[in-house]
Amino acid sequence: MKTFAIVGLGMALAPHMASLADLKDRARLAHAVTRSPARRAAFEAAYGIPATGDLDMALADPAVDAVILLTPPDSHRDLGRRILAAGKHLLIEKPAGLVTDDTRFLADMAGSSGLLAAPVLQHRFRPAIRAVAAALASGAFGRLCGVHCLIPWWRPQSYYDAPGRGTYARDGGGVLLTQAVHTLDVLRALCGGATITAAQAVTSPLHRMEAEDLVCALATFGPDAAPGTIMATTACSPGMTETMTLILERATIRIEGLRATVFHADGRVEDLGGQGASGSSADPMAFDHASHRDLIAAFLDALEGRAPLAVDLSDLIATREMIDVMT
Repeated sequence: MKTFAIVGLGMALAPHMASLADLKDRARLAHAVTRSPARRAAFEAAYGIPATGDLDMALADPAVDAVILLTPPDSHRDLGRRILAAGKHLLIEKPAGLVTDDTRFLADMAGSSGLLAAPVLQHRFRPAIRAVAAALASGAFGRLCGVHCLIPWWRPQSYYDAPGRGTYARDGGGVLLTQAVHTLDVLRALCGGATITAAQAVTSPLHRMEAEDLVCALATFGPDAAPGTIMATTACSPGMTETMTLILERATIRIEGLRATVFHADGRVEDLGGQGASGSSADPMAFDHASHRDLIAAFLDALEGRAPLAVDLSDLIATREMIDVMT
């Protein structure tokens, strides 16, 4: 049994709490921490568990093995440093800091301390994504020839009216870092890397915000430098499902939200499964928590010494480097 603390009780909390409930035979929550009295009260009412504003007390508890950090990005470097300095393993919400060097700092600190530090990149754990990754690894479809990625999401202006949202000072960026990062991470991992060759990032007339809400890019993917395109936005009302199309020598793979389909060159169509909402519409939390649960289960596997980290901060760094070039 591993013991966790959660720091930050905002919008990202619900899927983590649901995941810990599913994993109650392997993990328990000892502390829930936030500076906000209102959020402490709401948490206690919703879960019947005491919350605290005293992070130092939670970090001083020798029973705590790991901390799930869910606070806004502008706090990630400092809080992540304090958590690692206390000797606790770290599971941190993206983007793990305002700039990529913040993530590098935390990765280096964890490595030098012998601690595990992993990002919440839960899309890697979707069943359809795992199935596609296994199919590509088999080499059965041949070389990658072309790629198209479209993320036509929607957020109303009220979303960006929240203090600090969509600003560089609090979030570190806009649609790429806050929304599209998950899809871009999956895309990069499935294709074996990506290099951005040209990009345009703008703030559309649909939003009043500091950072970008619409980006288009040209890129090459994988060891054979297959050409491709990326478009990501939160200005596409009412929000549509994100898609990735991978054109290979002997098949085309289309990933649409949580579903993946293989169109074989011989005419066969293979459904690799997956269903449900993916958070593309005005409600950013409109998705199932199953992939969060599987991510935390994999983190527990690493804590227990059963397996290496399935996704670590180096993965997030590589994806953020793509984003840095596009913006």
